[in-house]
Amino acid sequence: MSPPPTGWATVVVPATADEVDEVSGRLWAAGVAGIEERAGSAGSVELRAGVPAGDAAGVLAALEGRPATVEDVVDAGLDAWRSFARSWRAGRHLVVVPPWLAATPGAGEGDLVLAVDPGHAFGSGAHPTTRMCLAELERVVRADDVVADVGCGSGVLAVAAARLGAAAVRAVDVEPEAVRATVANATRNGVAERVEASTAPATALSPDAHTVVVANIGVGVLEQLAPALALAAAPGATLVLGGLLADQVPRVRAAVEGVGLVATDERAEGEWRTLVARRP
Repeated sequence: MSPPPTGWATVVVPATADEVDEVSGRLWAAGVAGIEERAGSAGSVELRAGVPAGDAAGVLAALEGRPATVEDVVDAGLDAWRSFARSWRAGRHLVVVPPWLAATPGAGEGDLVLAVDPGHAFGSGAHPTTRMCLAELERVVRADDVVADVGCGSGVLAVAAARLGAAAVRAVDVEPEAVRATVANATRNGVAERVEASTAPATALSPDAHTVVVANIGVGVLEQLAPALALAAAPGATLVLGGLLADQVPRVRAAVEGVGLVATDERAEGEWRTLVARRP
């Protein structure tokens, strides 16, 4: 048996301008670390996705037969994906930028710039569900809020909540690397005193204590943690539940309504969805 591929690869996918969102969604869902858009011929777009070489076959399978090529990345280490990272926007005024970039293209007066380094474990974070969760936090977070970020990953949502004015943010994740990344990014953005990160389970969050609960963690975990999320939410709290495909929303809606929450809205970007709920 031959050894698995090592290092990094670039999956190159040509697309028309109208196809970019749909193809990018498939690439993000397949677990790529970052996507670069390059201008192609005759108005087309070339999407270049960075991925560990051993995962390239799975990314091609996720494209379901769409034409694509794989290029080896020579002499690449753990940080090879960083060359694909770009700043990206969410909501009306949020701009997320990798801190190693010298400039923040697209950021203007009145924008809130978040410098987020996801470390080795979480890619660039620019997934449609992350953007939707950030946009929802921009809509709902107020100055006196206490926010719970369940499955915090790089800490981008926790940092955003604090930068948007939340009085306190409690971020939890089962991965120690997530806690390290969240603490580092909170420090980088000047909100370390308001962001507490730990590997405590969601069931350990203080009951009835959080005016906003955000969990961008996918259908299975949301179903499993629905009782804990409801318990952590204060009366009147808003819950932002992300990581869902369109056909998975009914499952999560049933789970949250089964523990006494009320589903109030649904956000969409391409095939991805974010469910908004409220504790009465």
